[in-house]
Amino acid sequence: MSSPVRFFNESSLAFPLKPKPAGDLFLKVMHALGKTEIKVNVIAKSDEALRDMKREYFGKDVYTDVISFLIEASPVLEGEIYCSPERIKKNAENYSESEAREFARILVHGAAHLCGYRDYSEEEAREMKALEEKFLTQFYDN
Repeated sequence: MSSPVRFFNESSLAFPLKPKPAGDLFLKVMHALGKTEIKVNVIAKSDEALRDMKREYFGKDVYTDVISFLIEASPVLEGEIYCSPERIKKNAENYSESEAREFARILVHGAAHLCGYRDYSEEEAREMKALEEKFLTQFYDN
């Protein structure tokens, strides 16, 4: 049987975390959010490719570090998470974080989106940030 979380790199930069610890973190977060049956692909793309996706699917011409697409909610949650290692690297520098922790943050963020969390309003963004910190502290930092 294949892993419930698979990683594909279509970027020139490597993932900041190896697939095993990244997948383990992702599964812990999904289980904490009540999802035990999952099939998710995490795909690294270039900064420009993610910007193009943001423009095409969300009508926003901005750079982003992560985009999530829910394909099927049940019985097995299926989804795709696209990320930009370039943007993760820039964000890590801007926030004085390690690239590995910043990648862990976008995995948590992507998982939350797949489970229905949104960050369109300021209140939703604050809730999402609190969720990220909670799970990073619980599953990544210790």
